Formats: sequence, C-alpha cells, structure tokens
Amino acid sequence: MTTRRSRISTVLIGLLLSLSGAAGAAEKIEPLPSIADRAGGLTRRDGFLPFYWDARRGVLLVEISRWNDDFLYGAGLASGAGLVDPTIDRGEIGSLGLCHFERIGPRALLVQQQTENRGESADPEQRRVVAESFPTSILAALPIVAETGETVLADATDLLVRDTGIAPLLKRAKQGEWRADPARSVLSLERAGAFPRNTEIEAQVTVVSDDPPAAIASVLPDGKTMTLRVHHTFLKLPEPGYTPRRLDPRIGFIPLFYRDHTAPFSEPLERYLACRWRVDAEHPIVYYLDRGIPEPERSAMKEAALWWNHAFAEAGLPGALVLKDLPEGATFLDARYSGIEWIDRAERSWSFGEIQVDPRTGEIVHGVARIDSHRRRTTDRMWKNFREPKELPSPLACRAGDAPDLAWLASEGDPGIADETLVLQRLRYLVAHEVGHTLGLMHDWAATTFGWGSVMDYLAPHVELKEGRLDFSDAYPNDVGSYDRLMIRWGYSSDGSRERLEGIVREGYALGNVYPLESDPRWAEYDWGKDPVAWLDTTLRVRRVILDRFGVAQLSPGEPVYDLQKRFSLAYLYHRFAIRAAQQFVGGQFQTNALAGDGQEPTAWVGAAQQKEALRLLIEALRPENLDIPDRIAAALVAAPQGENPTRERFPSDAGDTFSPLTAARTLAGLVVAPLLERDRAARLTLDREPGAPTFDEVLHRLVSATWGAPPDGSPRLAALRRVAQRVVLDRLMDLAADDRASPEVRAEATAALSDLRARLAVTRGGDPSARAHRLLARRDLAEFLDRPDVRARRRPAPEAPPGRPIGGGAPR
Repeated sequence: MTTRRSRISTVLIGLLLSLSGAAGAAEKIEPLPSIADRAGGLTRRDGFLPFYWDARRGVLLVEISRWNDDFLYGAGLASGAGLVDPTIDRGEIGSLGLCHFERIGPRALLVQQQTENRGESADPEQRRVVAESFPTSILAALPIVAETGETVLADATDLLVRDTGIAPLLKRAKQGEWRADPARSVLSLERAGAFPRNTEIEAQVTVVSDDPPAAIASVLPDGKTMTLRVHHTFLKLPEPGYTPRRLDPRIGFIPLFYRDHTAPFSEPLERYLACRWRVDAEHPIVYYLDRGIPEPERSAMKEAALWWNHAFAEAGLPGALVLKDLPEGATFLDARYSGIEWIDRAERSWSFGEIQVDPRTGEIVHGVARIDSHRRRTTDRMWKNFREPKELPSPLACRAGDAPDLAWLASEGDPGIADETLVLQRLRYLVAHEVGHTLGLMHDWAATTFGWGSVMDYLAPHVELKEGRLDFSDAYPNDVGSYDRLMIRWGYSSDGSRERLEGIVREGYALGNVYPLESDPRWAEYDWGKDPVAWLDTTLRVRRVILDRFGVAQLSPGEPVYDLQKRFSLAYLYHRFAIRAAQQFVGGQFQTNALAGDGQEPTAWVGAAQQKEALRLLIEALRPENLDIPDRIAAALVAAPQGENPTRERFPSDAGDTFSPLTAARTLAGLVVAPLLERDRAARLTLDREPGAPTFDEVLHRLVSATWGAPPDGSPRLAALRRVAQRVVLDRLMDLAADDRASPEVRAEATAALSDLRARLAVTRGGDPSARAHRLLARRDLAEFLDRPDVRARRRPAPEAPPGRPIGGGAPR
C-alpha cells in the first residue's frame, strides 16, 4: 500500500535531512562500513526481520532489505504493574499497524500507513487521491550504520526502548505526573527471537514520578520508579486467500471500521467488517495455556475453552479450536502463541479477551484471553455468604430449615467442596466469555432473556428460593449458549453468501436468539431470566436469607472477623444489578437492530404493567426494613487490623473507622433513586407513551410519597432509616432540577415536586429532636435552592458504593 504521496513526503524529508546535514561546513562524508565489517563478531538472529545485538555498545541493529514492503507492527506489555486503576497488565498485546520501511539518505523510516481512510476502487488514480488526502505516521527514523548493496543495518535501539504510552496512560488516569527515563531503559533479549513469520524483541522501559499516588507507590520497590518490559512484534502479512465478511448489525461480532472514499455516493462511506479467524479443517485455531495456571483451575479453564468446539461443530468445523501447553520460556506477546494467560493483581479487576487483526481485512492473527486470578476470591466470598452458620443466633433459629441445600455438590460432607465447585463453575463461564472475545465475539447482555443464551452476557449466579430452600442447581451455564452457536455459524461457516448468512440470522431470531441495541432495557448485566422485574423480586427474597445467615458464625476457627468487611457488600447489595435491570424498564423502550424487511419491530415501549411493577419493587427496596442492617452484623464489621490496608470492598462510613449502618443505607438508597431520576430516563417518562404507563410526575409522586409522605415509623431505628431515604430523594431531586442538560419539561416537573415538598414540610409536625432537625435542614435547603439559586450551597457527593463490577480497567470487557 505504499503510495505516491508517501514517496513524495519521504523525498521532502530526505531533502530536509540532507540540508540539515550540510548546514555547517563542507564536511567530508565517510562511506558506511559493510554489513560484514560492522557486524563482525556479532550473532545474526535470522528471520522475518533479522537483527544483531551489540552488547558492548548496548545497541540492537536490524537488517532491512525489503524496502516499501508492507508488514504489521505493534507493541505490548510483557510485564505488568499489578494495578487496576489503570489496568497495566502483563500480556497486553496492543493493536497492529500496517507499516513499511523507506530509506531516505542516512535514515530508515518506519512508516505506519493509513487504513481507516482508504479507497477500494479498481482505479489507481482514485486510490491515489484518497491516499494523498490523509496522513501517514513516521514512527521512527533509524540511523543507518552499515550497508551492502540495497541491504542495510539500522540502529533500532531508540525505537525499542521508548515509552510506548505508559506515562501518558498514568496521566490520563489522574495517577500523577510521570516521565520516561531513557538512561534506565534498556534492551531485554531473554525472549527475543526472529522467526520465518515474525520477529519479537523486548525492552525494559522505565518511567519515574517524584510524587506518585500512594496506591501506585505501594507496588513499586522504591516507591517512585516503574520498570516494565515492552514487547515489540514485527509480523509478516497473512497469506492471500482470506475472504473478509461484511458485518451484520444483528450479529455481535467485533467490528473493523473503515471509510471507503471511492464508494459511490449512493452507498455508505462507512464500512464494517467482522473480525474473524481464518480456519478450515486442515488449519484449526491453536491456543496455548499459560504454564503458571494452577490446578484445579487449569483443568476447568481448558474444559471451558473447548466448549466453543460444540459451536464450531454446528458450523461444520469440528475440533476447530485446539489447546496445547505454552512452550517453556514462550510468551503470549509472541505472535505465534495465542491462548489463555493468567494475570495476578493486587485487587480484583477485569479479565480481557484481546485480538490483533490485519487492519486491511479484519482477519484475526493473534488473540489472548487474560484471566484475572483475583476474581476467584470474590466469587468465593460471595458463596461463603450463603453458608449456613454453625450456630444460629436464637432469634433466627426458626429459619434453620431455609439453609442452602448444597448436598448435590458436597463430597463426604466437606462444606468447602461445594464452594470450590461453584467457584470453578464461575471460572469456566468467565474463561468461555473471554475466549469468545478472542474469536471475534462481542457482548450480548440481553441473552439471559432466553435462558443461558450466551456466555457473552455478564451472568449473575442463578439462585432461586424454592420451598424455603436455596436452589443452586442451575447456578451457572455448563456450555456455550444458543446465541453463541448462532454467532459461530454466521462467522465461521464456509458458505459466506449473502443468502446463507441471512438465513442463519433469521433461523436464530425465529428461535428467540436476539441481539438488541445497547439502549434496549433488556441489555442488562448480571441479571437472569426473561423478566428482569421478576428477577428483582427473586433477588430481594434471596437477599433476606443471605442477611439472615451473615455473621461471625459463618467463619472458620481462626479466621479474622475483619474478613466479614470484605464480604458484606456482596450480601447487603446482593440485589444491586437486579435493581439496575428493573430500573431500565421504567420509561424503557425496546430497540432492535432492525433491517428493512427482516420482520423486526424497530421500537416498542415496555408495557405499562411491567413498568408499574418495576416501580413498585424499586420503591419496596427503599423501605426502612429493606435498608436495615441487624445489630449483630454491624457489631461484627470491625476496622482493619493494625498495619493492614483497608479493603476497597468495605462500605464508606461517616463515623470514621466505625461501621455506620446509616451510611450503608444511604449508599443503597442512592443506587435505587439516582437512576430513576437520571435525566434521560426522566425525559422518556415525559413523552407520550403507552396508555397507563407511569409518567414522570407519577414517578416523582411515588418516590416522595413513599419517603416523605410515609406514616411515622414505629421504632427510632426504622425512623432513622426512613430519614436516610428521604434525604436521598431530596438531594437527587435538587440535582435533577439544577441539571442544565435536563430537558425543560423534566426540570419543570422536578422543580414543581420540590415546591410541593416545601409546602408539605412547612406544616409543623411533632417528632423527636433528630426528626425535627432533619426537617429543618430540608426546609432550609429547599428555600435556598428555590429562592436563592445564586448562593446555592455545594452539597457533598453521595457516598460511593463498594465495587460491584471488577475494579478499574475502564470499559467492561
């Protein structure tokens, strides 16, 4: 893809380099030594891009003979920082760019070409116009130090030891000011090599900060210096013969986006290809397993990855995925090795399925699923919350019959066996999910609306309360789902004709395997079942059982009581994702990836009855009884032991190191109320929708009546929790009314609701001193908000809930 424009650019650059070199005196230019003379005594690593390591000078010389020939180049991380904010992991493979070498005078330019803006016309002049309309990138200008004929040796050291983005990443994540230190950045050749299709080279890159954040300083040996191994890949282009497949929006494949500027004006400029492997019966996809994965996790992970062969078999490719052990000393940064990598971090974080593709065609050439080892610990904590206490407190003795029935999992009565089995089930699903990404598959967060429809959903454990007992028999899927099989058939069937692919989509959709837009309310993470509203009711009932069991009596002898702090948010907020899923149905609109003539209805409002039931259950979650935390639990939530860093899994507390049930309740109330009063949802509720569906005014009325309009609670404890919910509703209403990005209709109704509430509070009411003080502050804040917005006091932010999703890492994967 070398273009006339890039040749013109490099000629100009060469002229400037020549002028700058001649800008002093008439200096005599010595001829370059031959390659044999310069490389004498050095070992040549032969392969796609041959290289020599000059240890005495500390430089790496690459041998370039194929000028202007395209190849793929990219850089990733061979070692990690153990961080989750931001995630900096070993095994981050990075993307590949289409590159070539050009020689300009004494320099070898590494040029990355434009692939997002291209011309696919057969007319070379049309392609030339496109190429000259967009820039290329010169990634490096390597000094040429020797030549023999057209072949040269170029010093690639500066290219290889440069910071490929570590310091900028830390800065964007607001983790302090960092700078690269070239003096402490060196080549690291233990896992470097040159092979027929690729050359792999590593370097140790050092970045430093004079004042790093404490969380980062804690993982640095000297508290201020971060040295990571950066891995560079030079990869030969795939052989001809791959046929790109145009993406269908009704199928969730990872897209390769580009613009074809030579397309007729009657056709779209934007084009999307599905990212897929090249695979046939003679050439399976070969994945490798990290040698550092322990047992029994290793066997579970291998089993889950091979679930995908069930889908490949239906696509006519039995055994398309082959698993092997990673060769000793090999790295997943080497483009020859795709597979499953085990990642250790200081805290739980995301797992990732990453791919590298040919940017011309979308062909996957390398894929790595990076599995977070820490997630097992979170899963284990969650299942420990279900355990029957060894000695139930007397007020709960009547519930002994509700104890979780783990007999179907237990072995010889060992309760730990059940926990381990469920943890491994969760790990299997996670591995299948991330391997799915490496096969080119996107998420489908709506798939639980048709059972275990896809491992590409984010799946909550399916736990039901049946006949007074907790049922774990269908906690996680045991195979890829019907939608996963549909995607593999569409993406990997050998018949890529438009008619055949359309038939596959229609067959799947006829069976209910749908892939709606992300704005569709069915697109919800960690829910289960065709009715998310019913799922919220299920989780509320299961949560009551969990809280009944939670406490010191679940701990094993010698276990720190502080461990309950690490588990309590998983119990108290067990229903958090069910709350979110139900909220999406209030003012929700079903939205499909419809194509003309495919029979799908583009949009439809959620039914009025389902919206009203969702609203009822959400308001039920705000009742003081559902915000309450038993004294026996609060008394067991102790502060971190001396010298131990507090866990991020704990709730914030307005009482310092003492656990505050009121702060925890405030956090939960915020999770219920804030999304209901989110400006986009509120605007949808003001639209003309299905008759009988709740309006925004009705939602406001229900929230205010259920909190501020509720009759006095019988006990001081419940009254205090009621005030927590009241204050959350008031604050979120004021936030919405003051939001200048909210629609005028929304702001008007929110302001009217606040005015009505002020009138309600103007009526003198009795109550204890705490209740009177609460109402006085509310009246003062309302008066200031409504009457003197110019001097409106800045309210403190709402308490942040402990993490529900994995910590850090940006977007979900």
